[in-house]
Amino acid sequence: MKTTLDLPEDVADLLRKESARRGGRKKASLSKLVSRAVRQVYAGEPDSPAVVDLKEGRVVVKRSVEMPVVDFEDLADALDD
Repeated sequence: MKTTLDLPEDVADLLRKESARRGGRKKASLSKLVSRAVRQVYAGEPDSPAVVDLKEGRVVVKRSVEMPVVDFEDLADALDD
C-alpha cells in the first residue's frame, strides 16, 4: 500500500542518516526503515520463537515469518556495541 507520511524534520534527518549508514537507498530505503520500526514497536514479540537446529559443527536458527530479518550489517553493528 502506498501512502504519504508527513514526518517531522528531525525524524526525516534520522532516517536519512540511518539509510546512508546502512548503505543507501538500495539497501535501506526510507520505507524499509519506517516499516521495520513500526513492526518492532507495534507488532510486539512474535507468537512463535525461533527454532534452533543443532548440527554437528554448526547452529542453524530458523526464524518465523513474523520475526525481523537480521542482515550482516545488523550483526556487525551488534558486535560493535
